[in-house]
Amino acid sequence: MATIIPELSDARLSELPSQAEAKVYRALRDELPKGFVIFFQVGWILRIEQERAKDGETDFLVCHPALGYLCIEVKGGGIGFDSSSSEWFSVDRKLQKHVIKNPINQALNAKYSTWLKLNDHQGWESLSLGNVLRGHAVFFPDLDDTNALSRPDLPATLIGGLNDLQGVRAWIDAVFSYWSNDASSFTPLGKRGVDVLREVFAKSFMVLPLVSSQLAEQEARRLVLTEDQIQVLDILRSHRRVAVSGGAGTGKTVLALEKARRLASEGFKTLLTCYNRQLADYLSSLCADIPNLEVMSFHQLCYRQVEKANQASGRDLVNEAKVTYPGKGLYEVQLPNALAYSLEILPDRYDAIVCDEGQDFREEYWVPLELLLSDFDKGPLYVFYDDNQNLYTRAGTFPIQDEPFSLTTNCRNTAPIHTTSYKYYKGVPVSAPDIQGDEVQFDESPGQDPQASKINFRIVDLIAKQKVAPEDITVLIADSLNKAAYYSRLKKLLLPRPAKWLEEGVRGKNTVLIETIQRFKGLESPIVILWGLDTIDLSQRQELLYVGMSRAKSLLIIVGRKDTLAAIKGI
Repeated sequence: MATIIPELSDARLSELPSQAEAKVYRALRDELPKGFVIFFQVGWILRIEQERAKDGETDFLVCHPALGYLCIEVKGGGIGFDSSSSEWFSVDRKLQKHVIKNPINQALNAKYSTWLKLNDHQGWESLSLGNVLRGHAVFFPDLDDTNALSRPDLPATLIGGLNDLQGVRAWIDAVFSYWSNDASSFTPLGKRGVDVLREVFAKSFMVLPLVSSQLAEQEARRLVLTEDQIQVLDILRSHRRVAVSGGAGTGKTVLALEKARRLASEGFKTLLTCYNRQLADYLSSLCADIPNLEVMSFHQLCYRQVEKANQASGRDLVNEAKVTYPGKGLYEVQLPNALAYSLEILPDRYDAIVCDEGQDFREEYWVPLELLLSDFDKGPLYVFYDDNQNLYTRAGTFPIQDEPFSLTTNCRNTAPIHTTSYKYYKGVPVSAPDIQGDEVQFDESPGQDPQASKINFRIVDLIAKQKVAPEDITVLIADSLNKAAYYSRLKKLLLPRPAKWLEEGVRGKNTVLIETIQRFKGLESPIVILWGLDTIDLSQRQELLYVGMSRAKSLLIIVGRKDTLAAIKGI
């Protein structure tokens, strides 16, 4: 039996919008022998479009290591062609005509685009495959007699019909034979060639598990992609402008990172950016060795570009922006406009941009970001956002016309943490994860010093007795204005060796991180201890509670006075 990707059950096939595609899927799956690899509903975007090779998709991509690959377009129902208007149309049972795309051109363009996409991949050139056998064909599974469809640009051999469903192996062999006769010589794909096709058109990924044995079971459940995430990866595969929204824990940052990695591996010079510097540093550490990919916060980008432009031109772009926009904020208005000025001086551009934390980007940020694209109109731009995490009260819309895709399943938190944190969420409903865990814990203490001692006792117990790695523990402070007082109270308390406190840094081995909620936004930790709630107005900072609580993956501990904890429990 052939390998077909993705593997769909008969139940899922029966739910496909195109039952014509389902018929061909079953035939190829069941009748082609081992060795054939079939990709279903493949989509792509190209780094550089050409006359025949454009962004697109194909219904089936059939390949074999001893041969090459075929792009097959499937059309269901009756089929017609009007030579006077050069229009193709489908015909339903009521004899109503519906204009459709030219299936021959779709298959032909897919053949050229697939070849160009493969040549964009870093591993393809090293194979030195030369002239790989590649062809295109069309399949009309609802038509008995396909001879009437034969045209100079589509010989009868390349047309599949109802009768071929029962002998699809012979039809595939005939199509490959047709294209091999058309080529003077060709180089077989080989196993390595098929592997590259898998890498390009059916790449899988997963989130790496944590090392703590106590948290391993919950982490293993997080590795299973949700239906939401699978769908959005399919959408991102062939769309150039997409906005993706979702509540905390729905996988936005994971998907943003994966999309940036894929674009870079496909030859796109890619920028992955976000608002939070801490998140940018973390993502940068994950992408340090990936060619074509640069990761930085938006304001890091501004400073780097402006400094380079100043050196090249002898101008002071920030000062020019201050003159043009007097009294406006440096980070909010003046620096983004200085970035825009730099584009008149520097040729630096990106083929694609992926933006996480889009809710925190002001209107002034989007214009220079779009101008940074090598193709202003068609350069890939992906924005991931959560309106309920808008801690910086930004306002505005993204430069994307299509409706956003909503992620609706929490795949980060345990069910108890989800229930507690999502009390403060407003937006598209998000389903609780199927990950059970401990209830949220509340540690009551009257003042900051006894609270710090209670936090220290908790951490010592987790590390020394429960064998939790120190780097899996984070203390988040809600009151950022008075963070220094909270930090100092903790740092003078001892931790079991070799654990040590880390104040506002990049989390490393044997470090217990102390951070503010605002700075930690976009990141996560297996265990979060939430502190510093007594000195803020909880009724006015519910979005802060939402962000802080939802950073915890497996265990959330909230520390405060009796009245503070009662208010949180009662909301």
